Amino acid sequence: MAKLLEVLEQLQEVDLKLSRIKQFIENYDNLQKELDQEKQQAKQRYQNEKQKLEDMIKLKMKKELDLKQGEEHIKKCNARLYSVKTNKEYEATLKEIEEQKEKNSQLETELLILYDQIDEEEVKLKEAQKQLEQEEREIEQKKKELEEKLKKARELLPDFEKQRQEIVSQLNSDAYETYTLIQEKFGNPALTRVIDEVCQSCFRRIPSQMYIEVMMGETVWTCPGCHKILVHREKDFLPEDFPY
Repeated sequence: MAKLLEVLEQLQEVDLKLSRIKQFIENYDNLQKELDQEKQQAKQRYQNEKQKLEDMIKLKMKKELDLKQGEEHIKKCNARLYSVKTNKEYEATLKEIEEQKEKNSQLETELLILYDQIDEEEVKLKEAQKQLEQEEREIEQKKKELEEKLKKARELLPDFEKQRQEIVSQLNSDAYETYTLIQEKFGNPALTRVIDEVCQSCFRRIPSQMYIEVMMGETVWTCPGCHKILVHREKDFLPEDFPY
């Protein structure tokens, strides 16, 4: 027959697993929403890059139109030179032509820079498209894995609940009542490991005689510091590979 504390350890392990599974089921919708948000954020990053390129193209078209209008203005000014009647008007028209040529030259420089920037941004947008597609695939895979995990959790839940009932049936009422009261007051875990006379929850050193009796496994002792039930074991209650 298993020792009392060994049975309590089994109960603790099952309760921790049940808690994790229930918590996952309750949080499942939030986890899915988080993935949806990740997907939306990925789309938004792509849209930002796309909008940046579109803004550059609009700016290019505007500057090209300004340049065309500037060139037409120069033509009109040159034509006007033949009809001016005074030197003052002639000089003013020449000055107007020079100013427009300077503006056109500046526009041409800005357009050359803009053409290069657009080429670079087109490359970035293609990369952003690939990144978006990759992220969407990964997110969809995560959503499928969550769905499978939810299905498995719902299958495991009744099995663990049955295990719990079987374990509880092996405990005397006093031990189970003590376990339940501590669990209600302090939450999970109700048990705490003690190694080399030191509680692993509050790190308080316990009396040597108490430690000996805890190691024997037949008497329920609680830690003088954190008031949880003391058990002697090296490993944690919940396996590291438990998927919930």
